[in-house]
Amino acid sequence: MGADIHMYIEYKNKKHSAEDIKNGRKAYWYGFGDRINPGRNYTMFAVLAGVRGSYKDSFEPKGKIEMDEMGWGSRGDAYLYISEDKNLENSCTLEQAQRWSQYGRKIVERDGKPVWVEHPDWHSHSWMTTKELQKAYKIYEKHASKEWDDDIRVGVEYRAILAAMKEIESCGEYEARVVFWFDN
Repeated sequence: MGADIHMYIEYKNKKHSAEDIKNGRKAYWYGFGDRINPGRNYTMFAVLAGVRGSYKDSFEPKGKIEMDEMGWGSRGDAYLYISEDKNLENSCTLEQAQRWSQYGRKIVERDGKPVWVEHPDWHSHSWMTTKELQKAYKIYEKHASKEWDDDIRVGVEYRAILAAMKEIESCGEYEARVVFWFDN
């Protein structure tokens, strides 16, 4: 059985976020595109979150971001909508949600009604800033070069994620992060 990564680039406006926090609201994160799957790379997975291996300098997963602190795209993948309509995509029944909650999956309520449940198949949730991701790539290149006895660079798909994050932050107005988790 293989593992895949679910990645989302998100960004927020620094000025608006500071105002939100000052007024008692949570900062809003916008999604940049949709889910990114830069490919199955177990050395990278080990560096990013200790998945499918680990190194002394691997990053520990930071855990799940609260639902209302996620961008729309990542939120829609991380949680299933609770509905009795079995034809609705990315959803489950209340009975399924309650069963999964017994195994630690959080049910999110709105106005006292269960509406969302954490996806039961996702694990090792984390996120990284641009600087952290750049550091992770250096660690990856060190370990991959040793494993393959060659000078290995981070794959173009992963480099494109970092390039997009750097571009988002280039004007100084925005802060970017990459949110990710894994499935089996």
